[in-house]
Amino acid sequence: MTRFFLKLFSIFFLISCNENSEIQRTEVITDSYFFQKNTFNMNLYKCNSPNQNFNSTYKKTPDLSNFYKFSELIEKDQEVDNCVLIYAQINELTPLKEQLLTGDIYMEVSNCNSKVEEEVLIDALKPYLNYLKENDVQVWTGISSLEKDYFLWINIWESEEYREKFLLEWVNSNNSGRIAKTLMSSAVCENPSTYLFL
Repeated sequence: MTRFFLKLFSIFFLISCNENSEIQRTEVITDSYFFQKNTFNMNLYKCNSPNQNFNSTYKKTPDLSNFYKFSELIEKDQEVDNCVLIYAQINELTPLKEQLLTGDIYMEVSNCNSKVEEEVLIDALKPYLNYLKENDVQVWTGISSLEKDYFLWINIWESEEYREKFLLEWVNSNNSGRIAKTLMSSAVCENPSTYLFL
């Protein structure tokens, strides 16, 4: 009799295990919001005149008057004569586009003022970031932490031509007005400065 109950119990146990294994499944998360996002230290120098002897580890504009470096290790670099140093910790928002940080870089830097707290600002950016992801837009985006409501918005594009084509399509799209309105309720940005770094 005991043997019968043990067999019966074993059968129920095996059936319940089989039922659970069918229910359990592994889900691959591909949404960039779930990936580890890096914080980069950005040193951007704007020089008054060409500087041919600048640190060779920095990318430079063709006229040798602007230099920049992103680094996870090196923090604020030293001042350089006749150059203005802009230093910021840039929080990556599009980690799946990190490959754009290598090679020649077309960078867009905007000075912005936030009207809201940092968490609310990040939430306001989500429709824009979703648009970039859904349309596989070739741009790396990051913002600095808020300092007295001030922050930098950095976009690194595949190329100047790609940026111009995207902006033309963006202005004519249905999403641009809605997303721009959401962003404008959270922050105001000046016209961006653009640089080609080699």
